[in-house]
Amino acid sequence: MRREPRVRGLPSLQEAREERRRAIVVGKVRVRAMPPQFWLIAGTAIAAFGVLYWRLAEGQLEGQKSAVMAKQRAIVQTLGPKILPFRDRVEAWAKELSGPWRGDFVEPGASLDRISRSPGVYLRLRMENAQTPVAIRKAARRSLHDGFTSCFFVRESAADPTKGPACRALADCEPGLLCNEWNVCAKPPVPYNMRLAYRALRVLSTEWTDELHQTTNDLTVSAYDRDLDAVTKNDVPVAIDLLARAKYFTLVLDEDPAGGLRPEPADAGVSESDEERVQREAHPARVGIWDLMRNAPVLRLRAEAAGRFVPVGDAVVKSAETLHAQQRQTNSCALALAVKSSLSSAAEPAPGATVPAASAPSR
Repeated sequence: MRREPRVRGLPSLQEAREERRRAIVVGKVRVRAMPPQFWLIAGTAIAAFGVLYWRLAEGQLEGQKSAVMAKQRAIVQTLGPKILPFRDRVEAWAKELSGPWRGDFVEPGASLDRISRSPGVYLRLRMENAQTPVAIRKAARRSLHDGFTSCFFVRESAADPTKGPACRALADCEPGLLCNEWNVCAKPPVPYNMRLAYRALRVLSTEWTDELHQTTNDLTVSAYDRDLDAVTKNDVPVAIDLLARAKYFTLVLDEDPAGGLRPEPADAGVSESDEERVQREAHPARVGIWDLMRNAPVLRLRAEAAGRFVPVGDAVVKSAETLHAQQRQTNSCALALAVKSSLSSAAEPAPGATVPAASAPSR
């Protein structure tokens, strides 16, 4: 015989319990509302915690920035005097050469052999970018060795710049080597490209400091710190050593072609910078050479950078990119040959001139 469940307490209380169980099952239980004071106190506590955390994190970030900037100031004081005066001279010469043309000039007795073989520094800019120091520093990042350096300077042993230990950053290379455009550790090029000196000077500039000020997280500050260490351990010492040994500075300023730089067709399929497009077309260019030991000009020449490339062999090149590069090299080489001709003419005695005979020894 089945026994009925025993009911405990008053029937009304039991009925209330059953009703509550059914409400829980169907999700209709009302939660008693929290007092307004609770949410006010909780919100205030969370806001206070957020402000304290932000101030703590901001203080730590500012401390990291201050440490990096203190390191940079120390480097500027120790290494700056060895490299910044050279930069200032270069920028003054660039502005002077880009001004109103004062006529061609070749120093009497200037030696093509000595200039082309001695340690030197090279920089090439579009003339419109040589008006102010800011424009020069920005455009110098795109200055590369080209047909002018190949045809003018004599390289005793030219190593293949595409072969060597692989690198992604300066820190991957041994002291004395630089990570070049082909991501290869190699010796600094001859002549030394002023672009590399500007790369080293970047961490000593106010622009670099402004970028550091604008960083908003500690990871970025750490990246700037590593960048500062890498450049000061690799780029800056190499730049200081080569600039100290350099005998001549050579500057090439490309003027725009007559009629201006023509717009490139949208379907050209070739990616060229404005500097490369100017160098590809026939155009006038200015060349200046200075003796760094005497701080004096050796040559000032305005000539046409225009040459004709004649292919040799059965192979026919159809790639527009290759054809453009060949024309740039040809024009640049033609400009270098004009400079070499001017220097050679200056070294030769004028027609009809007599070379003074050596004095006879006195008896």
